[in-house]
Amino acid sequence: MSLGTSSLQYSIHRQSAARNRVYPCPVYRRTGAYRGCGFTLIELLVVIAIIATLIGILLPSLNKARQKAKTLICSSNMRQMGLALNAYLMDNRDRLPDSSCHLSDPEKYWIKILCKYTGQQILFRCPADKAKNFIDWNKPLAEQPKDARWSSFALNALLDSKCARYRGLYNSVKTIRKPQSCIYAAESPSSWTSADHLHPEGWNYNIQLAKGQIAWDRHEGKANYLFADGHAEKLAIEQTYNWPGNCFWFPDTAPGWPNED
Repeated sequence: MSLGTSSLQYSIHRQSAARNRVYPCPVYRRTGAYRGCGFTLIELLVVIAIIATLIGILLPSLNKARQKAKTLICSSNMRQMGLALNAYLMDNRDRLPDSSCHLSDPEKYWIKILCKYTGQQILFRCPADKAKNFIDWNKPLAEQPKDARWSSFALNALLDSKCARYRGLYNSVKTIRKPQSCIYAAESPSSWTSADHLHPEGWNYNIQLAKGQIAWDRHEGKANYLFADGHAEKLAIEQTYNWPGNCFWFPDTAPGWPNED
């Protein structure tokens, strides 16, 4: 084979190899302009800026959705408590479960009683309640920490069977003037411990005192309330206690205000 033939074959071999060779990076367009296969610094910064903007837009919406979900769960729990309350009333001649105000037997506390009708202890803890030291109802109260939180809710002590103001008269739903307008249970502040009832008679027409015993702004400026007839509503506190407007707390006059001596 001549030298010229060998050179020609070598040249053909190189051209063939060049055609079949894969160039992953860089690549050339038909225009002849060079373009690398990675991101440039400017492109990377633009992407980061877009992601940051989207996060800034979506986070408030996600937080609102999360709070809305907690509100819906709490409202649902309160309605379940209302169903349990109605079942209890039918079994107990329309008499309401007492708070712990005058009781020492934990099995007689309203929380334990209604739990038996619902079968779910979690109903008595609002998902928006930030307290962490909730009581363990599977253990005796004597074994619980003194600063333990009993429930996210508190009963209206004016409806207790041993209420000093009314001498237990309004422990029966039949004696309440308008059960659909009288609050039986409300959401209590997350800081409350060793208590499951509140005393509206001590608020003295002062809504600030009322706010001290109610988690009045837990759900977008409102709270859930359970009424003596078993229905639940999410209301602003001013809708429940606002002189000279409505007052849903006194069983003898609700939705009006009591006659003071």
